[in-house]
Formats: sequence, C-alpha cells, structure tokens
Amino acid sequence: MPWSIQFPVLATAALICAAGCQSTSRTESLEDRSPGLRVAKPAQAWPDDIMEGTWEGEAWRINSRGASHILDRLEITSESNGLLKVKRTWKTLEGAGGHKGRTPVMSDEEDLVGVFDPSSGHFRLVEMDEPGTIDGWLVDRNTIDFFSTQPGRQPSTSHEQLTRKTSP
Repeated sequence: MPWSIQFPVLATAALICAAGCQSTSRTESLEDRSPGLRVAKPAQAWPDDIMEGTWEGEAWRINSRGASHILDRLEITSESNGLLKVKRTWKTLEGAGGHKGRTPVMSDEEDLVGVFDPSSGHFRLVEMDEPGTIDGWLVDRNTIDFFSTQPGRQPSTSHEQLTRKTSP
C-alpha cells in the first residue's frame, strides 16, 4: 500500500482507538453536577436514638381547604435498627384547617412509622391511616427540617422546621 494511503488510514485508526479507549467511569460528585444542591455530609454518624423525643414548631400548610398556619408536634420513639414510631399532633392557629378522612377539622392526631439513617441524618415517615409522608433530615441535635406531603383527593403539603422540646 502506498504511503499516501497508509498515513490517513493509520491516523484515522489512531483517532478511533484513542476515542474508544477513554474511561467511562464517573468521578464527579453530585455537587459537581448540581451546584447549590444541599447534600448531607455529617462530620460523624448520629447516635441511633438521636431522634427520640418531642419536636415542635409552627409552619404554613396548604391543602384542599386552603392555607393554614399550624402548630405541629412529633413525639418520636426510636426502635432498634433505625425504626421509628411517631405520634403527630397538629392544630390550626389560623386559616382553613385540615381534614380527617373527609371531615373538616381544626386539629388532629396521627400515628406514623418510619426509618432513620444515622450515617446521613435522613429520615422518612409514613402515616398509618392516610397516604401522607414526611421526608426530612436532622439539621443539628435539636432541629429537624422536613417536607410533609399527602397526595390524593385531599392533598396537603408543608415545609417545616421543628425544634426539640426539653422536659420541664
């Protein structure tokens, strides 16, 4: 084969080989791909029972009845293996209120179960009698931050930050 044909063939083969030999592994982090995304990176793992206790705070919620300013309270019991049992009590301070089933109410008490990951501080709770969920994280030893969502005919959602209540 004459040199005028061999050189372009060899150069093309080298380019194909070089392009095909690049690594396909991803080394970029989630933060690199999504600047500004909040990713929990605790300095150390939380104790398994850190969620145990009573948490309380005010928040705004919107649901099928309208907007409401509420006082929300979670009483959390830590079980083994990161499992949680929760009693949620809320009352309307101002606004439309909520619902229990199809009945309009201004306050309610609900049972939830959930899980906690002490390595990240992330927790997830689900209501026992309705399709509501809570997805949140431990901000510090005395603060939790979460989104509460309930889909369906009577949707409801809120973003809340509750603080630990100490016994008097």
